Amino acid sequence: MQASLINWTLNTITPQLDSFTPPKDMREAISRIKTLPPLPGIALRITQLAADPSADAAKLAGIIEQDPLLTAQVIRWACSPLYGYRGKITSVQDAITRVLGFDFVFNLALGLAALAPLKAPKDGPVGTRLFWIQALASTKLMPLLANQMPAAHRLAPADLFLAGLMHNIGFPLLGNQFPEEFNYLNKLIQANPTLTVFNLEKFAFGVDHTMLGAWLMTAWSMPKPVIDIVYHHHNPYYRGENHQLNLLTFLSDCLLGRLGIGDAQQQTSHDEFFDQLGLPAGASQTALDKFNDILENIIATADIITG
Repeated sequence: MQASLINWTLNTITPQLDSFTPPKDMREAISRIKTLPPLPGIALRITQLAADPSADAAKLAGIIEQDPLLTAQVIRWACSPLYGYRGKITSVQDAITRVLGFDFVFNLALGLAALAPLKAPKDGPVGTRLFWIQALASTKLMPLLANQMPAAHRLAPADLFLAGLMHNIGFPLLGNQFPEEFNYLNKLIQANPTLTVFNLEKFAFGVDHTMLGAWLMTAWSMPKPVIDIVYHHHNPYYRGENHQLNLLTFLSDCLLGRLGIGDAQQQTSHDEFFDQLGLPAGASQTALDKFNDILENIIATADIITG
């Protein structure tokens, strides 16, 4: 009876959708998946480099340059208008030492390599183009907010970058493992623009991208801050070990939503959340004013990545 009611409700609120019916129990469908896309070897070697006390730009470049596509992406990133470098970049080591820095390239390469095997459709509200726009926007907006926090509570730039880049990884995973459901979700979002994406997922599938993403991050043994933020970033009341990073990710998504970017366009934030991070009054507007100056370049970079 309950399954019939859910299907009737979905059909009622989305009359223009096709006849596809999502599985009644997505968890059961997930449990039947025998293997996940493996963490690519390049990404694994990058994570191993983190434990190397002699790690430097040359060693990182040597790993990245084993993958021609990843090499091209890093070099294109360094040459993008986002960084305004006017010289010539011909190698990954140039990109590291002249423009981007070791920590940034380390996290950039790890994120790009990890996302590479997740082949999802480009178009749609949660397609890879808009996924990358939100991901890149988050890596820029979150530091603009974090820099206004009290110095004693500042968050590590590497954690900010990975959280911003990876927190919505459940969407490309959904597109990779469940293409019909992914297509259905895109249509469901387009048919219900006043409803939150997070709630639509839960209503349609019984699971959401945070669960799928955390499942993958755990399987890949990614750093705990990344796993926590992937799973909790729609919950501003989470108070676990990485709650400040999680709350900052939540607030960044809300602010991007005001600009029509990402999956939090119907998600609201409250002054109490800014207060909990020690952010001053007007912090959001200050960050957005600076962010708007680079938004066009962020979109251009996302288009480079998605081809």
